[in-house]
Amino acid sequence: MVVPARHRSPSGAHASPPTDLRYVRVEEFLKARALSDNTQKAYRRELHRFLDWKDLPWGNITPRHITLYKEYLRSTLTDSSLNRALSALKSFFDWLGRTYPDVLPLDPTKTVSLNKLPSPPARDLSDTEEEALRSALSQRPLPTRLRDSAILCVLFHGLRAGEVVALNLGDYDGVRLRIRRGKDDSAGSVPLDEATRGAIDVYLQERRNRGEGFSPGIPLFLSRNPIRGASPRLGYQGLYYLIRELGQTAGIADLTPHRLRHTYATKLLLRGMDSLHARTLTRHKSEVSFKRYAKRALESAAERAFYQAIGEEPPTP
Repeated sequence: MVVPARHRSPSGAHASPPTDLRYVRVEEFLKARALSDNTQKAYRRELHRFLDWKDLPWGNITPRHITLYKEYLRSTLTDSSLNRALSALKSFFDWLGRTYPDVLPLDPTKTVSLNKLPSPPARDLSDTEEEALRSALSQRPLPTRLRDSAILCVLFHGLRAGEVVALNLGDYDGVRLRIRRGKDDSAGSVPLDEATRGAIDVYLQERRNRGEGFSPGIPLFLSRNPIRGASPRLGYQGLYYLIRELGQTAGIADLTPHRLRHTYATKLLLRGMDSLHARTLTRHKSEVSFKRYAKRALESAAERAFYQAIGEEPPTP
């Protein structure tokens, strides 16, 4: 139930504003889900948008309200943005119905479908772009170059930006990285190739040489050199700026960390790895979202088979 923002106690003095339980349920939902910070912000924004549109308790929302809300969003949002808004509502009502079945006996979002969208293509980098990106590192000064080289290698192992900045020294055992908390509860571990292990080891040794004290809870990647024993963590925005700057130096427009994740997933499949094993390493919960990489790999395999069948060598792009 929606209540007024302020009220007076019997004595006439102003009392603390009562709580709107609709928003309390939103926060309870967000705490119950294993979501990244960015996903939490997006869900909160979409759920608050709905509450601003319809001033009713959650238990009074009907399928007709959701249908009307979809029509309302259609006039202002793209299909993909509309789907994100509806997905947040569907996830919330699913949780609410399971957590408070007496409040919500019927999920009002069940009868409303998301808009059909074409599957977006994988945005993996070409071999030439990868080489240009690695070459761009040589223009950065030490010790920044050592840190950035290690970060780039880790991103090329499919970690999300939020997962990279959350890594601590204790998450690296010399062989693999442990993801303690990932998007949609996608925790797990990622084995590292020899070049990446070497890049991390060189970066950490440089920090030891500067006299930094290590413990498991210290950030794996720092935003700057330690000052008076402090170890400031590289932030989410700092990582995005770093990759964007490297992309600009390499001549790759609008480069983001997620494109390196796409590159990792696509290459696993192009090298013939089983789709289930590849998805385990990337920690994709949805097989549908992973299919874009499989499509790219199948197209490449079919092209190779074509040239083999006609007895020609595949042309070099």
